[in-house]
Amino acid sequence: MRQEIAMRFPRKSALILGIALAAQFGTPAMATTTMETHYTHRTSLQKDCAIHENYPKPGAPVRAWNKSNGQNVGVRYTYNEYAMVLDYSKQDRPNWGFIAKSCLRDPSAYSQGDHGTPLPDLQAIGGDGRVKTVPVSATHAGGPTGTPIHLGSVGSYRSEPASFVIGNLRAGDVLYITTATCGHHGPEEWILGYAPAADRWGYVEAMHLPACR
Repeated sequence: MRQEIAMRFPRKSALILGIALAAQFGTPAMATTTMETHYTHRTSLQKDCAIHENYPKPGAPVRAWNKSNGQNVGVRYTYNEYAMVLDYSKQDRPNWGFIAKSCLRDPSAYSQGDHGTPLPDLQAIGGDGRVKTVPVSATHAGGPTGTPIHLGSVGSYRSEPASFVIGNLRAGDVLYITTATCGHHGPEEWILGYAPAADRWGYVEAMHLPACR
């Protein structure tokens, strides 16, 4: 059974909570644009540092790229000792990642995205201009069980459909979905699953999941 969501996308299974627009939740899954950078606070590195594809934690693979002293990034939100940033100059994906706060001249997220007042950890401006709480994982009860499928391309990992970036997955990474099969979905539909590479639950667009198309 199909149910139209916002007159644009079908809802086809319990894998998808819905198709949420960036205007409602977070940042759109698109190339770096003026719209994206409005949600980030521009700052520069004060030393050479690594940007991690996923939040550094025991058990998760170490994946990172290097960023040089003086180069600019955009802070989206902060979490413990790290900031989620957009690498403005990186042309390929992923271009979102976690960098140590100590690497940045000003590691704060701000109440109006690119300006305003500093925000505490896990607070960030949403697409509607209001400050929101950033979930570090999608809401789902249970451990890493379910049907394993694999990514076919690099995709950002989101806390909710079309919402805040909480990590990145690569081609070949495993995603454990919550049903026996994924079914057939439009490329911009969001699929819920557990990713060992990020060690958390989240959403990936179906365009990155051959088993869901």
